[in-house]
Amino acid sequence: MTSKFEARISEQSARARKSWLLSYGDMITLVITFFIMMLNVKAGEVTKIHAWVNTRLDETSREINRVVNLLKISEIKVDRDSKGVKILLNDPRLFETGSATPRVELIYQLQTLAATIRSLDIVDLRASRWAPWVREFERNGLNWNLEVRIEGHTDNVPLLPGSKYRDNWELSAARAQTVMRLLQEYTKIPESNFAVAGFGENHPIADNSTIGGRDMNRRVEIFINASLVHRL
Repeated sequence: MTSKFEARISEQSARARKSWLLSYGDMITLVITFFIMMLNVKAGEVTKIHAWVNTRLDETSREINRVVNLLKISEIKVDRDSKGVKILLNDPRLFETGSATPRVELIYQLQTLAATIRSLDIVDLRASRWAPWVREFERNGLNWNLEVRIEGHTDNVPLLPGSKYRDNWELSAARAQTVMRLLQEYTKIPESNFAVAGFGENHPIADNSTIGGRDMNRRVEIFINASLVHRL
């Protein structure tokens, strides 16, 4: 009798354990499914935000291009690449030879660009038709981050003895800084939104063995980029 009772208790206990394991397994499956769904939703939101930002950059590129073409400034080229909106200044008359001192041609081009940049939605979204979007982003802990990055490049001709700069690398950085200072002054965009870099002769876009090629390699590139970043 006792043996039958113990066997029955053991069988019921085994069923209970099995039932608990099944319930626990079902719960784990549901939790995993839930997190997968959440990740998919999050990924979808990130994709939509990324697409929205890219659309704003595309609009920026088109607007700057429109003004440049309207004013027939052939020395300025506007394009879109992975760094944002690329504005290429490759007029060989921008600086004094071997110097970061700007010439009048550079002043004119930067003043024209600044007037256009100041009017762009991307610079001040709070004052644009996208203000409701910005407020929604901020409620979700996201801030709009605008960056204007200036990169300087030179040809491969060594600097003359007694130059203020040690080499083309320093010269390219100094020229980029000159452009940054002027563009910041003309646009009134906060200094914290600017960055500079100098690459010297290390990233040529043309053949340095020809005069035309060297003229093309002496250039300044301005990149306008934007992103939504989590507020610290």
